[in-house]
Amino acid sequence: MSGSVTICQIPDDLKKQLRDFRFKHSECSIEEIQDELPDQQPRFVVISYELKHSDGRVSFPLCLLFYSPFGCSTELQILYAGSRNHLVNACDLRKNAEVREIEEITKEFLDSKFS
Repeated sequence: MSGSVTICQIPDDLKKQLRDFRFKHSECSIEEIQDELPDQQPRFVVISYELKHSDGRVSFPLCLLFYSPFGCSTELQILYAGSRNHLVNACDLRKNAEVREIEEITKEFLDSKFS
């Protein structure tokens, strides 16, 4: 018998906050996000940003960015990696990507991964 083990639970109030966040307008630069990330600990970053499509449409996708820096503990990497799919599914985050270095987080990277 095989199955998946849920490493974390996603509280309903967090799911509601994410739904509200999807339609909330606030400004934050990519540099501000980079500055908030620690050097040695993984993080999940949920972002919504303006994405301009080649046909002229504009959308604001809600996306998960999994930041797992080189040098962080193996235990933390396993915990976060094991929780990623559950978080994506439970919170309806259809687009997600992983980065290992803060400098990878750029507008071009987001556009290439989330368009």
